[in-house]
Amino acid sequence: MFKKGDMQMKDVFVFKIIKLAVLYCSFVMVCIFGSPIAASASEVTPQSSRASSTVEITGRWNQGPVFASAVSGNYLYFGSSGTVRVVAVEKDGSRNAVAWEEVASIQTDGVVRDMILRDDHLYIADGSGWLRLVNIKNPRKPKLSGKLELDSEIKAIHIENDRVYIAAGWKGIHMIDVSKPHKPELIDSFPSKGYSLDLVVKEGIAYVAAGHDAGLQISDLSNPSEPKALGSHPIAGSASGIDTNGRHVFVVNMDDHEPSLSIFDVSDKDNPTQVAAEPLEYGAERVRIDGNLAYVAGVANDAGLIVIDIADPANPKKLGAWWDSTCSESVTIDNQIAYLAHGDQGLEVLDVRKPDEPIVIKHFSAAGHVRGIDTQGDYAFVANGYRGLKIVDVTDGANPKDVSELKTYRALDVDVAGPFVHVADDWAGYKLIDISDPTNPLEVSSLDTPGYAEGIQVNGHYAYIADGEGGLRILNVSNPKQPVEVAAVSLGGYAYEVSVQNDIAYVAAGKAGLVAVNVSIPTSPIILDSYKFSDRKFEARGVDVRGAHAYLAAGYMGLLVVDITSPNDLKSAGIFETKWRANNVSISGDRAFLIDSASIKVLDIRNPEAPVHIGDQKLPANAARIHANDVGVYVAGMESGLIIFEP
Repeated sequence: MFKKGDMQMKDVFVFKIIKLAVLYCSFVMVCIFGSPIAASASEVTPQSSRASSTVEITGRWNQGPVFASAVSGNYLYFGSSGTVRVVAVEKDGSRNAVAWEEVASIQTDGVVRDMILRDDHLYIADGSGWLRLVNIKNPRKPKLSGKLELDSEIKAIHIENDRVYIAAGWKGIHMIDVSKPHKPELIDSFPSKGYSLDLVVKEGIAYVAAGHDAGLQISDLSNPSEPKALGSHPIAGSASGIDTNGRHVFVVNMDDHEPSLSIFDVSDKDNPTQVAAEPLEYGAERVRIDGNLAYVAGVANDAGLIVIDIADPANPKKLGAWWDSTCSESVTIDNQIAYLAHGDQGLEVLDVRKPDEPIVIKHFSAAGHVRGIDTQGDYAFVANGYRGLKIVDVTDGANPKDVSELKTYRALDVDVAGPFVHVADDWAGYKLIDISDPTNPLEVSSLDTPGYAEGIQVNGHYAYIADGEGGLRILNVSNPKQPVEVAAVSLGGYAYEVSVQNDIAYVAAGKAGLVAVNVSIPTSPIILDSYKFSDRKFEARGVDVRGAHAYLAAGYMGLLVVDITSPNDLKSAGIFETKWRANNVSISGDRAFLIDSASIKVLDIRNPEAPVHIGDQKLPANAARIHANDVGVYVAGMESGLIIFEP
C-alpha cells in the first residue's frame, strides 16, 4: 500500500499514477476487446448491479435566517432562507402599522439575499445565483413572472427605471433589462474594483460598497455598453453597506480599528470627499436613509438597530439604538416603522417614531444556521446555531414539521442517546437536554469547555467533544445533572469532529490531520498515531468510521480513506478528489455521502481503496454536516435549513 503518518504530496502523486495506469489499461482493453473493463475512481460509470446513484430532495425545513425585507403599501415581504414570507399589514388612519398577518409564501431554490419592490413586481436576489421576478398584483397569490440565472454570487440588488443592478461579489455589477418581466435579460457585467457587497444607483451612477480595501467605488452605468469607472475612496476594513440621498453617500464598514458610518460628498463623482465619520464599536452590514435619519443594521457590539441624525451630514449624531446580541443583516423603513432583518432570530418590527428609543412591537421567528443533525425514531434533532436545539418531526420526509426548540448559545452539533440530546454549543461548551417529551425539551446541565465545542459523540457514559483549539475533551455524563470533565487531549490542531469506535476516538483535527486516541480508559487517553499531509490543501474537517476504515473529509484534497486496522499505524487506503472543499462525510451501507461547498457527492465504497463517484446533488448553499441512515440523508444546510434526501 502507501506510506502512512506524516504524509507528503508524493502520496497523492502515487494515487494519480495508479489512476493513470488504470485508465491506460482500460484504453488497451477497449482496443483489444471493444468494451471497457475499468475506469478511474472519479469517472467510472455505475453498473446495473450498483445501488442507486443519485439522491433526490424529499423535503426541506427551511424557515432559516432573515437577510432582507421589502414593504409596499399594506404588505411586507421578508426572506427566510429559501422562502419569501408575505405579511398583510393593518394600518390605522394615520398610516401607522398596528397589526400583521402572514398570508402567503414564495419558494426559491437558494437563500434569499436581498429583494426590492417596484410597481407590481418583487425582485428577489437568490443566493443560488438567480434573479426572480414575482408578480404581486395580488400579494396573497404571488406568481412567478420570470427568472434569470447568473453565473455568480448575488449580494445585493437595486432597480432604477427598467434596469436591475446586482452587486455580484468578485464579478462586480450585473446590469439586467427587466422591461419585459417575463423575460429578464442580462445586458452586461462591469468588473467594479474590489468585492461588491452592496450598491445603490442614482441617475445611472452606481455607488458600491466594495468590501476589504476597495472601499467606495463609483461608476457611470448610464450607457451600459460603455460603463466607466469614476472616483473612489478608501475605507478601513470591509465596506459592507451603502445608501445615498443624492448629494451624499453613506457607507458602513466592519473593522476592528475604525468602524463607522462614513459620509461622502459626491457632487464631484470623480473625487468623492469624506465629510464625516460617525464611530461605531465594530460595524454594520447595511444602512438605509430615510429623510434626515440613517438607520444602521449593526453586528457584534453594534448588533441591532442604530439611529443616526444626518440633517447636517458634516456633524452626524447618534440618537438611539435597540441592541441585541444576535447580528442584524439589513433594515427597511416604512412610515416610521423599521423592519430589521435579524438573521437567526427572524424579523424585528420596531416603532421608531421616537428615534432615541426604538421599541420592538412585533417579532417574526425564523431559524438559525443549521450546523448539525442527528435522528432518532420520527424526529430529527437539529443544531440550529443561535436558535439552539430544534426538534423536527420527519415522519413524512416530504413535509417536515416543527415540534419544539430550546435556545442555547450557539448549537453546532448534536448527538442523541436515549432520552437525551448532547449538544456541542460552541463557545459555551456542552449542554445536556432531556427530550423524553420532544414537545418540551429541558436543559438538564451544562459544562463550559476552554475551546469552541464543534462536534460531539457519546459512547456509553462518556461524551467526547471536538473542542476546536481546546482539542479533545472527555466528559463523564453518567450523572446527567452533573457532567464532569475527566480528561483532555491536546492535538496540535483545530478539532472539528470526533468519531468513536472500539475504544478509539478518531478526531478530525484540521491541519493536525486525523488523530487516533485510545480511550479504553477515558480518564487516561493516549494518542496512538496521526495521519496528515503537509500540503496546504489538506485540512481534516469531518470523519466517519466504519469497520476497518476511517473516511476523512479533508478540505480541498477531497475524501481520504484511512486504513485503521492498526490504530497505532494509520495508513493511506484511498482517495477521491474534489474541486471544492470537502466539509463532512457520512457512511450508510456501501455508500459515502460527501458534502463539499457546492453539492453532495455519492460514492460507492464497496472497495474502500477506490471510491467510485456514482452521483451528485447540487445544494442551495454551503452545508456544515451530513447524516445518512437507512431512511434518508439529512443535510445541515446552514442558511438553507435542514434538507432531506431519499437515499
